[in-house]
Amino acid sequence: MTKIIIIVALCFPVKSFAQNAYYDAITLSKYVVNGKLDTTSDSKEAYSKILNTYLIKPHELFNPKTIFNDYALTSSANFNPFIKKLFHVAGMGAASDQPFKKGEGNFFTRIGNLNVTNFADGLAKFLVQRSKEELNIAFFRRFQDFLRRYPEVRIIFPATCSIANQLAAYNYAAMLPALRTSFHKDLAALSTNLLALRETSSYEGYNISDTITKRADVITGFLNETVNGRTISAGLMIADEIIQGSNIAEIINTLSNDQLTTPNDNLSNHIQLLDLISTSLRSNDEERVWITKKQVNNLFRDSITTKLYFGLLYASNLKRSRPLSFSNSNENISLQSFLTELEKEWNTPKALLFVQYFKNAAIAASKVADNAKSILEIKDEGEQQVLTLYADYTSSIFHFIKSSITLLSNDNQIFPGLANMNPIIQKLVFVFGEITNCCYDIKSHNYGALVLHTSALVTMIPGCENKFTDDYVRYGMFMANIIEANNSDEVKAAIEAAVLPVGSSSIKRETTSNISLNAFIGPFGGIEYLPALTKNKTAFAAGVTAPVGVAFSWGKLGKHQSSEQKENKKAPGGKSITIFVPLIDVGSMAAYRLGNDSSKVASEVTLSNIISPGLYFYYGLGKCPVSIGIGAQVGPQLRKVTALEINKDKNFYLRFGLNVVVDIPLFNFYTRN
Repeated sequence: MTKIIIIVALCFPVKSFAQNAYYDAITLSKYVVNGKLDTTSDSKEAYSKILNTYLIKPHELFNPKTIFNDYALTSSANFNPFIKKLFHVAGMGAASDQPFKKGEGNFFTRIGNLNVTNFADGLAKFLVQRSKEELNIAFFRRFQDFLRRYPEVRIIFPATCSIANQLAAYNYAAMLPALRTSFHKDLAALSTNLLALRETSSYEGYNISDTITKRADVITGFLNETVNGRTISAGLMIADEIIQGSNIAEIINTLSNDQLTTPNDNLSNHIQLLDLISTSLRSNDEERVWITKKQVNNLFRDSITTKLYFGLLYASNLKRSRPLSFSNSNENISLQSFLTELEKEWNTPKALLFVQYFKNAAIAASKVADNAKSILEIKDEGEQQVLTLYADYTSSIFHFIKSSITLLSNDNQIFPGLANMNPIIQKLVFVFGEITNCCYDIKSHNYGALVLHTSALVTMIPGCENKFTDDYVRYGMFMANIIEANNSDEVKAAIEAAVLPVGSSSIKRETTSNISLNAFIGPFGGIEYLPALTKNKTAFAAGVTAPVGVAFSWGKLGKHQSSEQKENKKAPGGKSITIFVPLIDVGSMAAYRLGNDSSKVASEVTLSNIISPGLYFYYGLGKCPVSIGIGAQVGPQLRKVTALEINKDKNFYLRFGLNVVVDIPLFNFYTRN
């Protein structure tokens, strides 16, 4: 029986409770990160149990600090130079070569060794987030300024203005749903709103405010009286009717009878020519706008039929109240003269080339009719298929218009002098190209592209160049991105994409004097002086600074009002100067959190690591939370933070340099207005 027991025992491994350095070393190594034992609470508990069993006299009740003292203090019988180096000194809580006892140690030393990891990390996260919020609010205030500053903006974005101008910028987040609805409404009606710019009755405050009246007169005069302005107005009329689903041939006819075509100039006559060609190609089929491609080919199948067509075109022009005539630099050339010359040169290459161009224009008209019919006939198809057909439709409209209005100035030699009309023709082609793009943009809700296409027209309007167009694109793209956002993260991304370091004026800029607990966050650059070094004591340094301290500020500097601002009761934000006394600096932690807002910090940070007294002079920019400062401070010990470790420099050093920072007041002690 004994032999059987022995055999059975040999066949199965015996579970041993004796210490095994190999397995314990393997287990302990799993808790070592970058040469140091992990300081998370679960890890401490696990490896402390193992290390406790290796003490000469294991503790019945122990904690990680007592284990550290046993292994790390030279006065301990268990002192171990190998294991000592695995501990984070600050992380395990020992401060000297003697175990810590209640009541021992200098008060300031004990305060300096306070664990403030969570405080420093939380403060860094707060400053990063608050700086973004400050810039967001600044952006919305600038957005409101844009909506108030120009009378034409209230015509272009009426729904947005009615809401945005009634809310406080700091409430923008709560109002985003309402703003998003107004953005959508305004951009969907953008062609209609832009067209309203040509009527003085559209301008709120016209004949009341001299500034508004003067600006309105310039814009309406341009859109109604100049060639470029009338070209834009004509294009907007076409776009507005296309979007509403009107018959394109009827749109062209209406445009030819509009006040825009009253002057007898090349622009008016080209629009009349477009209508003449359009009318001549109208289809008897109620389901079509213009004749089919087959009918076009029949029209140009033989010389007799083609000549008859041009003869009827000649007669139709004579019946008009004002027969068409085009001018070059030296003379006026009537359409009758052009067609007469065409008949004389009928079999010459230049005449045949013109006839081919005309045929191409007629085929382009048939293509428009085909695309319109396809849209009407489509059933139970996906939205993308409908949009594809609509894109073809708007593109074919542009192709027909371009082919028709460039007929007389093409590279034919019937009347070479008509080539001088090219600048006007090119402007017409450009405007109508942008306009037909806008039609598709609105139908497809591609509002970002819509803003860009309309900006090309807006920049042609006097007073709307440069700064206005830049703002129009910037805020228009912001509106488009908000509309197209599918979730809160995309809304946040849209706001961050629009925000630049310009914006709100803080309380210190709008009051006479202010004392506050203040934080700043932003980049710094300068010189660091380390007296402990024997050589190369100074070196250039750059990074992120995030000091917190006491700020003594004086505001309302350089504040004035223009006549326009007095009328609107809106003054520009004042500037400020600040004397700032930093107390702590969590710049390294903030730099880490700018790129990583979720991972835990591996090591502990004590208060002494972030203490950074100094003195700075800051200049606060007007209507903006950004300040520029110069000064010096004692560099914080905390140099760099990663997810695995922290880098501290306990040598005393001074930092001199320039900061460009976001101004974040935390608490106001005193304010005098």
